[in-house]
Amino acid sequence: MAPTLAQLRAVDALARTGQFSKAAREIGVSQPTVSTQVQAFEAAAPFRIFNREGHSVRVAADAEPLIAKIRIALACLDEIERDMAVAGGSAERRLSIGFSAHRLIMPMLSAFVSRHGNIRVVTRGGPSAELMEAVLKGELDVAAISRPAPDPRFACFELVRCRILVYGRKGHPLLQAGILSLRDLDRQKMVLWNKLSGTRALLDTLAGEAGIRLDPVMEVATLDVAYAAAAVGIGLAIAVEGEVEADEHIDVAILKGAGADIGHYLVTLPEYVGHSAVAAFLAIAGEKVEGSAPARF
Repeated sequence: MAPTLAQLRAVDALARTGQFSKAAREIGVSQPTVSTQVQAFEAAAPFRIFNREGHSVRVAADAEPLIAKIRIALACLDEIERDMAVAGGSAERRLSIGFSAHRLIMPMLSAFVSRHGNIRVVTRGGPSAELMEAVLKGELDVAAISRPAPDPRFACFELVRCRILVYGRKGHPLLQAGILSLRDLDRQKMVLWNKLSGTRALLDTLAGEAGIRLDPVMEVATLDVAYAAAAVGIGLAIAVEGEVEADEHIDVAILKGAGADIGHYLVTLPEYVGHSAVAAFLAIAGEKVEGSAPARF
């Protein structure tokens, strides 16, 4: 038996909120109604959808791909309903966007907010791998991420190709020439992003291929912490061009060598490319990156 739209909305709301009461408030129905809809959906499913833990609920591991499809389907349906409700699709819209390097995306966000004041923007920072997973699950409409090459699961739009930078406390001897090699990092104390970072993943790959041993004495999840740790001499840190600049606290050098650059991409699901808010953001990105256009792979 095919699931109803009411069942899909109830299941999606419960998956996102983790509680029947919160799900009911979000979609504007009673808690017993949510419970009934979810139970009907679960009864028809061939595997467990939710695990109950007291008053909280979480999505069962086997059900995560199905929940992602439900979320994507509902987003597409909402887009259709908005376009049909108001001529020209001028009803209020929402764009959820994640980014791994906020300084690279802010000019586009600024232009978007200025031009599309009726579209509410919700942002989320994080490492590239985490943001890509959020897009696949339908939690984010668009993400700006760093990786060596496009990912075939997404519609990808390359914003810029960046060299990798190494930075550390002012006066660090390895940074004085403004350029260094991967070999220079062998056994150097490093302040590195966690392993969900696209830049960290690339550096690990390059080091492994070259037989270089990195010595990560600290793993970080934010640029502020990486900068502070590098500035006081805990270790050398890495970034992409545009994220950090030399100042009174740090020196910066370019990492030379084959493969020591990374692409910064906007990624979205192919199903979302035509959604009005996503399309509007991609159009602004295209203006900022002259001669580029969204590309599917």
